Amino acid sequence: MAHSARPLDLSIDVFNTDEKGAPLPADGVYWSLSHKPDYVAGIAARHPTGIDIEKIRPVGRRLFAKVIDESERKLLDGDPNFLFFRFWTAKEVVLKRMGIGLAGLSKCRVRRVIDDDQLVVDYQATGFTVIQTFFNDHIAAVLKTAQDTIEWQLG
Repeated sequence: MAHSARPLDLSIDVFNTDEKGAPLPADGVYWSLSHKPDYVAGIAARHPTGIDIEKIRPVGRRLFAKVIDESERKLLDGDPNFLFFRFWTAKEVVLKRMGIGLAGLSKCRVRRVIDDDQLVVDYQATGFTVIQTFFNDHIAAVLKTAQDTIEWQLG
């Protein structure tokens, strides 16, 4: 978290959440966390944001179909597990930014794949750009606005 806050001259000492577990800003600093057994990801920003990290692993057909519809499936070819987690992390980032969690998953759709590291996710008629990075069988995703500079620090 400190890495993403430092270039913006931000600091955050309190990490409070609302009754649903969504992060609450502290002194105008918005934040998001994600964790898996091997990694933790964090981001701080001057605006609502989101971050997610997942290990790429096999998923069942029913879960795949629940998260990715046919129009989305046509956007990318390749390994279905990689595709699943690429779209899952992008959608989760947007839902975290909105502060609603997975309850909004059915209203979240990948509209466009920009390139190997970026895609656009629609939620309630608003498009969000998501930046992703891939490492050690994991994928990390973060919401990007026009004014953001994304620097990944992996370790």
